[in-house]
Amino acid sequence: TSAIPAGTPLSSLVDLRMTGKIRLGGRWLPFTADQRLRAGVGFVWAPVVGGRVIRFVGADALGPDGARIEFRFHGRIPVVRGSGPDIHRSALGRLAAETVAWLLQSLTPQAGARWAGIDEHRAVVTLDAAGSDVEVEVEVDATGQLRSIGLQRWNDSVDPPTEAPFGGTVDSSLTNAAGVRIAESGVVGWDWRTTDQAAGEFFRYRVAAATFAPSPSKEVSRP
Repeated sequence: TSAIPAGTPLSSLVDLRMTGKIRLGGRWLPFTADQRLRAGVGFVWAPVVGGRVIRFVGADALGPDGARIEFRFHGRIPVVRGSGPDIHRSALGRLAAETVAWLLQSLTPQAGARWAGIDEHRAVVTLDAAGSDVEVEVEVDATGQLRSIGLQRWNDSVDPPTEAPFGGTVDSSLTNAAGVRIAESGVVGWDWRTTDQAAGEFFRYRVAAATFAPSPSKEVSRP
């Protein structure tokens, strides 16, 4: 709660603007993206990946009708398109992890989050991710700043799909005008905290802006 000033309105929705690099086929490509994230409901991540020669445009989304992913080469030629139960199950883990990173107001008991401590710096929070409970391990430093996120997430890209360690570091924090401190930059990947962690990293991000929409008549209160 040190990242949320007392009296801050609870928020279930955030709009993000970010930049970074994503690894596709063993190659790191730059991206810019807009994202809308609604706690407990879903997200739409809309990036432009690559440059003038190699360029992909599309979206990765989770909503009431399920999860889908679709990307086109230069916005015209379909190169990735998918939906179905495995993609949906994987998206639930992403929703929970990104809620921890970017919607801290939804991690309060008032918002339905359930916490269980592990040690001085780690705890597990259970969140409602579009109707499914997902457990996320959260690590903070001595000042309460978020340092890492980890969970068992459904990996739909392996055959057969299975749960696998997933997570990432938080290297810096972004404080918005209301004083809410969220993850600003970090690295994300599969095989989190295993010997294959470096090989599993595929996403490096930096959040440039975050705009919250408050939930009516709710505030964060702290002792």
